[in-house]
Amino acid sequence: MPVTDQKVLLIAGGSGSIGSAIARHALSHGWKVALHGRTAEKVDAAVTGLSYLGEIDGFLADIWEDDAAEMLVAEVAEQYGRIDAVIDCTATGPVGITGLFPETSPEVFGDFLNVSVGWVERLAYASHDFLAQQGGTLIAFVSDAGIYAAPRQALIGAARAGTIGFIRNFAVEAALDGIRAHAISPSYVEGSASAQRMGSERMASAARRAGLGLPTADDIAPLVLFLCNDGAAKITGQVISVNGGLNA
Repeated sequence: MPVTDQKVLLIAGGSGSIGSAIARHALSHGWKVALHGRTAEKVDAAVTGLSYLGEIDGFLADIWEDDAAEMLVAEVAEQYGRIDAVIDCTATGPVGITGLFPETSPEVFGDFLNVSVGWVERLAYASHDFLAQQGGTLIAFVSDAGIYAAPRQALIGAARAGTIGFIRNFAVEAALDGIRAHAISPSYVEGSASAQRMGSERMASAARRAGLGLPTADDIAPLVLFLCNDGAAKITGQVISVNGGLNA
């Protein structure tokens, strides 16, 4: 198991727009990047497109598998000898969790909690000892549905609020081991896969209400890097909404 002097960043769900932007910024600042995804084609494309900036490798794992977090962290640690930050950008769930609550599907409620807040908990558990070695950072991406109430968001809001509760409580405990933890909560992100699902009309409406304009992935990535670097060494347990003034 080789040990590198460069810091290592593991991005779970890194083949999406936000994960790729974080990887690009991290590589530009001298980090080594382990980029995870579920689909080999998307991971390979992201790694190939960013490899000119520095050392980046792809890792595959299906977050629906109970041991996925443990296996992913073990593979990254085996390759690099250290893990200094773990960013969770995964955003997935079964059909039947969105829309008006009476129209959702109770049979998938537990599955969604398991693959959202449960996944973050397992990822934190698997990476804890590695992050403690150097005083690392765990960041979970959630959404403003976990902070601000809205119709058609009952299940997503509950799951994201659960992740926020875990992160805030974990941060207090993990600080004793030198680990920092945060949740970053975007609302509408221009150019993201979720923006495509929402449709142009809904995105345009949100943009009109956001006085600063809706953020892009490149607006979010520098915040992630700041929280992982030494300049944020005394900051932990924060839930930061990035929404361009849409919510306050």
